Amino acid sequence: MKPKILIATLCLNEMEHLPRLYEQHKGWPGLVGWVFVESADRVYAETNPRLVTDRGLSVDGTTEWLRELASKDSRVVHLPYGFSEHTDPAQGKVASRQQYLSAAEDYRPDFVVVLDADEYYTQSTQEAINKLISLPCRRIDAFLFRQRHIWRPECISNQPLFQYEVCGGYWSVPHCRVWRWSSGLHYSNNHNTPCDRRSMSLEQLMKRFDQQPNTPECIHLGFASSMWARKAKHNYYVHRGEGSKDKRQWYVECRAAFETWLPNDTLPHGASVVPYLGEIPEVFVRRNPS
Repeated sequence: MKPKILIATLCLNEMEHLPRLYEQHKGWPGLVGWVFVESADRVYAETNPRLVTDRGLSVDGTTEWLRELASKDSRVVHLPYGFSEHTDPAQGKVASRQQYLSAAEDYRPDFVVVLDADEYYTQSTQEAINKLISLPCRRIDAFLFRQRHIWRPECISNQPLFQYEVCGGYWSVPHCRVWRWSSGLHYSNNHNTPCDRRSMSLEQLMKRFDQQPNTPECIHLGFASSMWARKAKHNYYVHRGEGSKDKRQWYVECRAAFETWLPNDTLPHGASVVPYLGEIPEVFVRRNPS
């Protein structure tokens, strides 16, 4: 029996990804719902005022596209939440991420797959993840998978999309997670990890599939996005205090390299650009993007 899957996506100005994102994942086995929360972190809005409406929503057509999608696919919910903020500027997404967990109460899924708009899983990977999270073993509440980062900054944007990836440094930090759902799941003071109704972090019972060979991979296109989107996100991270308040200056240095990198440049903190030899999501193969 397939597990019941709820996909949760937090988004803002993601039209360069959304049509393909939906096409690639709309057939996830066991998918019972997909909740899109459209929201601007207050710090992001203050840093990039031209990229946010006065309601804290997108300026690139994301709002209208998601509204239409929700009218066509009954599994899709579009929540135009708007501005989100927190007393800790680094946790400004807590309130917006809580929206999809609150919506999950209506679906009562077995698992929540948190999927950013620039993250892709192949169809075979979707099936593999379902099998792994459904294995009859001791209770596991969180599942962490490997992530591969496609590398195509502006200077090589005329080259094929899936030609290079970036490894090491910041790009070795694991990000992708799947959560076992239970009623009362909520975000508290960490927008990356929810807690159960007892306020216990789900990471306490986490399976690190990213540390095992031949396990599912997420294909991340955040470093193959348009330069304006990448700069806006990077500036937001800096202005919320990353690198000055949390000892993660090396995160900042690595991400900033995207804006200046040229072929044969050395990336900071041991990172490197190598040929990409992994799988390509089906939606890109069919459409043969440039």
